[in-house]
Amino acid sequence: MPEKVAVLARRLTPVRFAPLFIDWAFKIVFGKPAGIPLLVALLNDFLRRVLRKPIKAIRYVPTELLGVAPNSKKVIFDILCEDGTKSTYLLEMQNAKLKNADNRLRLYIARIQSENIDKGNKSYHLPSSFFIGILNYKRDNGKSFFTEEGWVNLQTKKLVSKKEFKIFVELPKFKKKASECKTFRDKIVFLFKNLHLLEERPSNFGEKIFDRLFSVTEICRLNKEELKSYRYSMRYVDERKLAIDCAVEDATIAVARQSKRQRSQEIATAMLADGLEPAFIARYTKLPLRQISRLR
Repeated sequence: MPEKVAVLARRLTPVRFAPLFIDWAFKIVFGKPAGIPLLVALLNDFLRRVLRKPIKAIRYVPTELLGVAPNSKKVIFDILCEDGTKSTYLLEMQNAKLKNADNRLRLYIARIQSENIDKGNKSYHLPSSFFIGILNYKRDNGKSFFTEEGWVNLQTKKLVSKKEFKIFVELPKFKKKASECKTFRDKIVFLFKNLHLLEERPSNFGEKIFDRLFSVTEICRLNKEELKSYRYSMRYVDERKLAIDCAVEDATIAVARQSKRQRSQEIATAMLADGLEPAFIARYTKLPLRQISRLR
């Protein structure tokens, strides 16, 4: 039997600040009116390749959309907002890889776009729809932590439309230390990944735009209701992480057992070919005699 692998699961242990990737912190930082300046700064930076001009103002819109038919699927977003042109911006925090994630995203964008078409509109003019996903996992095996996806002409490799654009930020791929972060993008991604590990605000993160983020996530400043919400979000993330890590551990053990069994069968087959007795082979490989006899 293979040696049991070390348990992977570790509970989150924030030092001073709540993790920015838990639901409560994510929404209190970016989903409240006081968080609009930071949210606008994030949108302008992450979407600068496709924005015709910088966003000046946004407003939050309902994050729950019902289907047009009784049996239509309801969708619920993390943070959804729009600007004066009705261009929409969907910001999602995802802590685990979901099955059919790309199809879910297509549904989200289609539902948002359908909501933005006025009844009787025959021009088919669609406001732009932008998606930004902050992922607390690796989406693929690529090296870049920041991925941009849009409609591209396969021959010219150029964007053919800026109406629909997606950004994926993979936190595990971001490797910079606080002292190495120079740009707004680096700093906000660093905080998404490492805020809960900080004992104090990094000296090079002194920009006013970050003041509220550090203030509202400081655990010792939370009131009773905020502390309750924070603990609930922490428990949810901890339990989900434990479940995922235990599944990984079980799979690792299963693979190790399978590999050892396969190696024993290979050894037994070679020993049979050399004319050794099945009883001797069974004693050496720990395989059942019946299994060894099937290898002949």
